[in-house]
Amino acid sequence: MQVLFDEAGYITSFALVGTLVDGIEIPEPADMEHFIEHFYAYHVRDGDLSFDSEQANLAKIDEIRQKRKAECFPAINRGQLWYDRLTDEQKQELNIWYQAWLDATITGAVPDKPAWL
Repeated sequence: MQVLFDEAGYITSFALVGTLVDGIEIPEPADMEHFIEHFYAYHVRDGDLSFDSEQANLAKIDEIRQKRKAECFPAINRGQLWYDRLTDEQKQELNIWYQAWLDATITGAVPDKPAWL
């Protein structure tokens, strides 16, 4: 297996078959499925792979932030004319959903979008 990594040693790309330009050859990890799912949290030290759970947590939080930016903020940042057309129930549901998104980096839970949105 070949990998590319950043200046901190964290994997940025990998190839199970073939070669990568500037890639280095390392042994495959024992749990390949885990590696494939969380490769960004593995780093190379002395030619060996090591999983960093803190890096995995930081990456998960960043992923939640990106989802919030794409899914939540475009809905929340609409103008007053749009908000004026919502029912009181919809406004309440929207407020709960928005708060759940704001808390998502702490809870790790991505909220479901209201069906009407």
